[in-house]
Amino acid sequence: MNKIKKPQLLRKWYRCPVCGCKLLIYDNTTSCANVFIKCRTCKKEVKITI
Repeated sequence: MNKIKKPQLLRKWYRCPVCGCKLLIYDNTTSCANVFIKCRTCKKEVKITI
């Protein structure tokens, strides 16, 4: 019986485009659109689309 190959997960940090602070970790299977997060460092609101 053949084994099912799982996709290799690649985890990355999503960084704030204004100050470069790390905001969240996502992997290559993630999909999100129109999510807003407020950066802790520069206090700007960032729209995330992955």
